[in-house]
Amino acid sequence: MRRRPFPELSPGAALKRAPALVTLSQDHHHSLVQSLRLRDAAKGSPADLPAVARAFLEHWRSDMQGHFADEEDVLFPRAESMDPESVARLCAELASLVERLKRALDAGADAGADASDLVNEIGWLVHDHVRFEERVLFEEVQTRLAPPELADLGRALEAHRAARGLAPGCPSPSG
Repeated sequence: MRRRPFPELSPGAALKRAPALVTLSQDHHHSLVQSLRLRDAAKGSPADLPAVARAFLEHWRSDMQGHFADEEDVLFPRAESMDPESVARLCAELASLVERLKRALDAGADAGADASDLVNEIGWLVHDHVRFEERVLFEEVQTRLAPPELADLGRALEAHRAARGLAPGCPSPSG
């Protein structure tokens, strides 16, 4: 799989996240954990793939789809004027690659087929998507928006999440 570039961090460097974006970054952490599990399973026993694939699909259904809706409905419209190329890239990844790969994995996870290449590809896609969003788009948003605009963005994200049934700062209704 061709990996999409994103800026690397210096050893020991940490990203500081504006409070308005913290819940999205927390969601990203959970997605990176799933990404690592997918990539590890792809390197391991084919017998482990169905369980890992099903866990990823559950995460997709319970968390990632709503998270993407938060971004597409609230974050991306505000960020598009700041960084249209990054927003276009992220939307394209969401619309064509993630959904297409998720459907293929959904169909093949229980079919007994060797899905290790697909599982690995999805793992890297999620990884690269999250890293790019954190290191490029989020940095741009929190640098370019004034504190009142960031606070407004945070309120809009929380309202969008609340409309989906999530309590403030919680990654899922069961969380």
